[in-house]
Amino acid sequence: MKVIAKNGKHQEEIKVIKREGPILQVAIGGREYSLDIEKVEHGVYSVIHNGNSHNMEIIKSEQKDFYTVNTQYQSFNIEIAPATPLANSGKKRGNKNEKVRAPIPGKVLSIKVAPGDPVKENQNLVVLSAMKMENELKSPINGIVTNVNVKEDDVVKEGKILVEVKEIDS
Repeated sequence: MKVIAKNGKHQEEIKVIKREGPILQVAIGGREYSLDIEKVEHGVYSVIHNGNSHNMEIIKSEQKDFYTVNTQYQSFNIEIAPATPLANSGKKRGNKNEKVRAPIPGKVLSIKVAPGDPVKENQNLVVLSAMKMENELKSPINGIVTNVNVKEDDVVKEGKILVEVKEIDS
């Protein structure tokens, strides 16, 4: 699983490498960490790193993907979004099918499109819940939905093809 965490203009890619119970092996900005994370109560977590305990309160904002994080010494706002490849990397694609895959394992909360629906680049297609966060998966291109391969409440693995979109000229 990969996500991007943004704090103002600063951002870091966070990747969960391995999870065994409460122990997470993560890479943050290319540095690896082993974290022991326990949920203390709703929105409150105890994180142990290198034998040091850190308590965190994570409060979801009314604005999607935004959170306030409170620790003993500081408070800051972050935005968490799935790390997805750029849709158009400057190359002309031609009429092509794009497969929108689950960037992380999770549960499908809602499906915003159906086969035959026209979609615009960055339009929401599916909402996936993972690790207590809702991730809106967006269309990488302007196109027509050709397949929806999941239904609400499905539990999917990372890499599962959720929606297929055939490119159309803008």
